[in-house]
Amino acid sequence: MNKAAEDNFIVTREYKRFAEFCDACRRYRYIGLCYGPPGVGKTLSARHYARWDKVESYQSFKTSAALLDEVLGCDTVFYTPNVLNGPSRIAQEIARLRLRLLAIARGALYREEESVRACARQRHEEYWNTFVYTSDWLSEPPQSRREEPAPSLYEIAQEYGAKRDAIADPTQLILVDEAERLKMASLEQMRALFDQGDIGLVLIGMPGLEKRLARYPQLYSRVGFVHEFRTLSAEEVRQLLLQSWTPPKTVLPEQSLTDEEALAAIIRITGGNFRLLHRLLTQIARLMEINAMQTITRQVVETARENLVIGTT
Repeated sequence: MNKAAEDNFIVTREYKRFAEFCDACRRYRYIGLCYGPPGVGKTLSARHYARWDKVESYQSFKTSAALLDEVLGCDTVFYTPNVLNGPSRIAQEIARLRLRLLAIARGALYREEESVRACARQRHEEYWNTFVYTSDWLSEPPQSRREEPAPSLYEIAQEYGAKRDAIADPTQLILVDEAERLKMASLEQMRALFDQGDIGLVLIGMPGLEKRLARYPQLYSRVGFVHEFRTLSAEEVRQLLLQSWTPPKTVLPEQSLTDEEALAAIIRITGGNFRLLHRLLTQIARLMEINAMQTITRQVVETARENLVIGTT
């Protein structure tokens, strides 16, 4: 999900339920299972909850103060296993992602250290200009000379280095998307990470994930919460459309959706599936641009629907 998609994210009732579920897994250090049909927003919701687009944008020593402020306090890792995955690879990849959160936590100390060092440099410069370069070192008694101000730049570096080393891994929750990709050995690796780290873990996947994991009693016995990610209700879809929501880079004329038949057709065709709503509105915008239209009609919606490949959701 890019920045435009993140800025366009809609906090729906289903997202709020998902966020409460993740909060519980973090708080009680449980394994949680989240499942739902494709296109309902599981991945988007998980990335938004973890603030993962901003976390991925963070680069030590290169990130603006504004972005650092946005990601400070992030304690959730978002991870998608590769199609070909193994226990050692999963352990290495998750370790790298956790180090990214640790780098963010240390970033605040680097910024603080720079401020302290700047003040120290100014004090030392004033000391040398006032008491060193202007002093008569041959005639002035040693006891009357002012000592160099403390702390030194070296002492500051030592102090903040120790503070950074003392920061523990901030990871409190790991969100694993497309968990159905994980084979038995990889699932055992996830269980080992959960047992060793005193963290929460959420496995996100398709319907049937919970039944498959039930075959692994050592893992399944640690499951504390199960959450079904449902489609948007017809009323939520209606509210989104009436609020003139559009997918990123999709532009519709203002007040273009006033026809009740067109509105009902969009709700019926998408069935509350967020991905399908995204694709349908994109097609509608393309047709309206081609035909120089200003109002969405039922005919436009049906024509846009014909250009889509709609599978079983």
